[in-house]
Amino acid sequence: MTTPELPYRLGLPAWAFPAWRGRYFEAQPSALAGYASVFNTVEGNTTFYQVPAKDTVAAWREAVQGTDFRFCFKLPRTVTHDRSPDFSDLERFLSAVEPLADHVGPLLLQFPARVGPEQLDELQKLLTRLPAGFDKVLEFRHPRLFSEPELVDDLLQEFGCGRVVLDTRPIYAGDRRHPEVIEALHEKPDLPVLQAVYNRLEFVRLVLHPDRLEEGRYIDEWADRIAMRIGQGVSAWMMIHCPNNLHCPEMARAFHAALGRRLDGLPPLPPWPVPQQATLL
Repeated sequence: MTTPELPYRLGLPAWAFPAWRGRYFEAQPSALAGYASVFNTVEGNTTFYQVPAKDTVAAWREAVQGTDFRFCFKLPRTVTHDRSPDFSDLERFLSAVEPLADHVGPLLLQFPARVGPEQLDELQKLLTRLPAGFDKVLEFRHPRLFSEPELVDDLLQEFGCGRVVLDTRPIYAGDRRHPEVIEALHEKPDLPVLQAVYNRLEFVRLVLHPDRLEEGRYIDEWADRIAMRIGQGVSAWMMIHCPNNLHCPEMARAFHAALGRRLDGLPPLPPWPVPQQATLL
């Protein structure tokens, strides 16, 4: 199984979603193998809730064997969200993902809104426990870390971390009464989109609106920015989200097509493993 070599990473918030089956991907030989035949990265959200078993990790490794695929695992919530981090869970997590070796992309450290300037010493202690060989990206939600982003500059520099860009503007600019959006508005904060890139690592989580009326505007804006980052030699990671994961694969393909209009010679994404009928296009 091979995918085209791309100058950036493109992925979704999961590699399996019930409504994708039979539409984009099948479960044979595995949902992950089908997904990895199109995309070269994924957000590993499953590790936020539970450290995977050894056999599970072995199956993941087999599914992506022979590819340049990267998992961007979230650290367990007991480490990033509990007021007293469970470092035993961190050790179990690091041990669990170690067999994936070079298939591990940046580790995603997502912090709740209560983690702000007063907790930076605690974050430093956490970061010292992570192996230097892993790239790391930090996602903050505390307002002061956006109004005064320089507060975390020293921390990011010391550990060579990137800073996650969470762009939720599409769901706030679109119809907020859309049934698929209402819950997402409670989970995804409306925070500024920072323009700076840290340690030559751009990691974007773009949350698009399911009615797609404003999709082109934001896709074009991000295609411009990612094309610029690639030209600067920055490691660029783009994760396409939507309140309903059903739409994510096509949205990601639309983003890649937009980027291709800005980058000469960008290979197209492979076709879906499931043949597409005209009614699905």
